[in-house]
Amino acid sequence: MKKLKRLTTEQSFEYYLSSLNMLGMHTTNLSDEELEYKIFEEWAIDYPAALSQYTREVLIDNDIIDRDLSLLSKQLQTKLFELDGGVLWNAKALKTTPEWKEVLRLSDEIKELIHQKWTDEELAYLLGK
Repeated sequence: MKKLKRLTTEQSFEYYLSSLNMLGMHTTNLSDEELEYKIFEEWAIDYPAALSQYTREVLIDNDIIDRDLSLLSKQLQTKLFELDGGVLWNAKALKTTPEWKEVLRLSDEIKELIHQKWTDEELAYLLGK
C-alpha cells in the first residue's frame, strides 16, 4: 500500500487559496457550461480537503490564518456540504439562490480578510514563490 505524502505548509496554503479563488461572486459571470465543469466537477473534488480541519490547523499552527479565518472557512465548508449533491447543486441555482449568494459572499469575505492580513509580496513568500 502506497503511503500518502503530506503536503508542505506552502502546498496546503496554495491549495486553500486556489480553492477559495475558484469560488466567489465572480463565478456568476461564467456560462452555465463553465460553471458545471469548473465548480460542480473540478472544484467540488478539492474543496472538502482544501477547507478541512487538518488544512486549517496547519495554517493556524504556522500563523498564516487566525482562528477567525478558520471559523469562517469552516462555515463555508459546512454551507457547501449542505448544498453538495442537493437540488441547488447546479449552475442556475448558483447564479440565483440566496443560499449560493451567501456562499459566494463568504468566500469573497475570506479572501478579502487574507488580503488585509498579507500583502501580495508576503503571500508570494508564504506560497514559496
